Amino acid sequence: MQKLFPKNGSKFPQLRFAGFADAWEQRKVSELADRYDNLRVPITASERVAGETPYYGANGIQDYVEGFTHNGEFVLVAEDGANDLQNYPVQYVDGKIWVNNHAHVLQAKEERVDNKFLTNALKHTNIEPYLVGGGRAKLNADVMMKINFKVPTLPEQVQIGKFFDNLDHLITLHQRKLEKLQELKKGYLQKMFC
Repeated sequence: MQKLFPKNGSKFPQLRFAGFADAWEQRKVSELADRYDNLRVPITASERVAGETPYYGANGIQDYVEGFTHNGEFVLVAEDGANDLQNYPVQYVDGKIWVNNHAHVLQAKEERVDNKFLTNALKHTNIEPYLVGGGRAKLNADVMMKINFKVPTLPEQVQIGKFFDNLDHLITLHQRKLEKLQELKKGYLQKMFC
């Protein structure tokens, strides 16, 4: 992933898809995405009604509930309570979701950026310098909207977003296969070595 994003002040990544040669431009998150934190609604575990809608917090899905707060393509960024500051929780979601007040909700401005590209660009950004607070680090909304990174043309963003999306799906498939094989091995071991 390092080679697909420019580094050390360069306007060009080391690795490109065929047909793209334009320089990447520096942009702030506020220029690329709108924030929909105002629609977030936290629900205590005891008040949640079980359903099919993923209920998101800082570190991903916390539960499945009835109803939704957002519907569409979004990028969720941990606000506070992130469990890994080195691999800061950023995820792409699509469809009906319920988001609590521990995750920021961004949506790419259609004419400017692709949501999947935005997800990967934010994942590739070192968020730690932007965090405030002591034991429970927090990413303030205003600070998040000022984060800068380089952005290619929209067609190249779409290509990069699809590339990483395909890799993520492949990883998930292999992860499931690995888990099934581990369970199979465990079952054989239990039967052979009672």
